[in-house]
Amino acid sequence: MFILDNVEKHYGNVSVLKNISCQIPIDGFVVVMGPSGSGKSTLLRLLSFVETPDHGNVRLTLNGQEFESIKPTRPWPRVTCVFQKQFLWPHLTLRENIRLPLHAAGVHELESKLKSVINLFGMSAFVDRFPNEVSGGQAQRAALARALVLDPQLILIDEAHGGLDLEQQKILNDYLIKLRESGVALIIVTHSLEFARRYADRVVIVEDGTVTDVGTRDILERPRSPYLRRAIGLSTPRGQ
Repeated sequence: MFILDNVEKHYGNVSVLKNISCQIPIDGFVVVMGPSGSGKSTLLRLLSFVETPDHGNVRLTLNGQEFESIKPTRPWPRVTCVFQKQFLWPHLTLRENIRLPLHAAGVHELESKLKSVINLFGMSAFVDRFPNEVSGGQAQRAALARALVLDPQLILIDEAHGGLDLEQQKILNDYLIKLRESGVALIIVTHSLEFARRYADRVVIVEDGTVTDVGTRDILERPRSPYLRRAIGLSTPRGQ
């Protein structure tokens, strides 16, 4: 469970997140949605503890252990994040990219861990290619494999379906389902209403730098936020 208390984030004079106070469960698929530029990616960076808020506190309770943004302890590798641009090192093969966190964590069973995630994501045919030699979907799988290789309990994925065609989205969704079934919690930023309707256990709506709604996927059918009303083709009642 995440608890956000009066969270704000600024970049220079730009206020990206504004006074967010809410609770975000982390059971199953948590889907984060909202218009472009609303602050979703920044929120994900705060939830992953990659960045800290300029004001307020982000608290995560994970299997009985508590982490807070105002304290120095960080949840890596129990919590990992896959960013929108994947950050695969171009001079390393996909295999070498996936191996990096194993080296950083000093894992001894390196090759067996590596083989396990390569098999899980069906990457054996292209894992020794460089990032510029594979498709967007294959690079996304490599980024997910790298995030999973240290057996995290929570993975946060920014723009999971960005730049993928329909076939690649279907393949990616199949792998995300495998992760969820293995017990990994997932927080996924996506613009795909279809994905949210089919798979979301929880939905978080971000608009204009704040969280306007958190609930089960039922909120997609009874939308209160202006963004959701627009997204599903409903008009916002006057006065809202």
